[in-house]
Amino acid sequence: MRRIGLASFVALTLAPSPCPAQVLPSFEELALRVNLDDQLQVEDRSGAKATGRLTRLTRNDIVVQTEAGERRFTSDDVRAVAVRDHPLRKGALIGTAVFAVLGALAVCSHEEDGGCSIAGPLAAAPIGAGVGLAMGAIVSRIRTVYRAPENRPSTPPLGGVADLHASLLQDLALRVNLDDQLRVEDTLGSQITGRLTRLTADEITLRTPAGEKHFARETVRRVSVRRQPLRVAVLIGAGVGVAIGAVAGCTGSEREECADASIIGGAFGAGLGLATGALIHRTTIVYPEQRTFVLPAISRGAVGVRVARRW
Repeated sequence: MRRIGLASFVALTLAPSPCPAQVLPSFEELALRVNLDDQLQVEDRSGAKATGRLTRLTRNDIVVQTEAGERRFTSDDVRAVAVRDHPLRKGALIGTAVFAVLGALAVCSHEEDGGCSIAGPLAAAPIGAGVGLAMGAIVSRIRTVYRAPENRPSTPPLGGVADLHASLLQDLALRVNLDDQLRVEDTLGSQITGRLTRLTADEITLRTPAGEKHFARETVRRVSVRRQPLRVAVLIGAGVGVAIGAVAGCTGSEREECADASIIGGAFGAGLGLATGALIHRTTIVYPEQRTFVLPAISRGAVGVRVARRW
């Protein structure tokens, strides 16, 4: 029964999750659903698919780095775009449901009077949630984030001043996503923290406890994004939990519970890792772009290296 439960969980986790058509963005809004270096799958009008890392995305085209080299697709040629991610939440929910059912079946099958207790599902659900988190951190899925409408108008290319005007926040869009926790500093030195709800070439909109805040492009001095290493923390916690469970259950004289001890240890380790990852956060400046230059410095009688930081 344990093998059947785990097989069912993996199958459900890997199953695609189709997105409703109404939530898919336009091509111009795609930048707020993906980031640079994300693993994408781009499908063109002919049905051919290319998989690679995102290296460039503008209003008119998308470029991915594949094993065969760079592939460029114009916005008119793109039929769909999907991103590879790790379904932590979906994995936890599926694991909870699968293990709760298995716990109920195990308890009911051992009750002599034919009755069933909720003790089995209650005990198995947390273990299932931990197993689901670990599997969600290991396996990946392809999630569609853009699908072109059937009768879409052609997008005329922009040029000159319009392209320069739109590109001022273009790089920022590829470094943050909707609902990311941002900290915006204006030219007066004031800092506001909130969730990103809208980003255009001219304005940033955040949702804060005090309501929506709007920042014009001219007033933005710096933008930082706050992220939590949830997947890495879950993987580390699950690995440590499996190791502890294996040592506790597999090294003694009675090794019948060896597999169960590893699964339970990994499940609780994944849950502890998630909690730890939620408490840890890293704040990174994403606008303006920061660059480090390393240049050789050669003068008469001396050779060195000059490091410069530009933002």
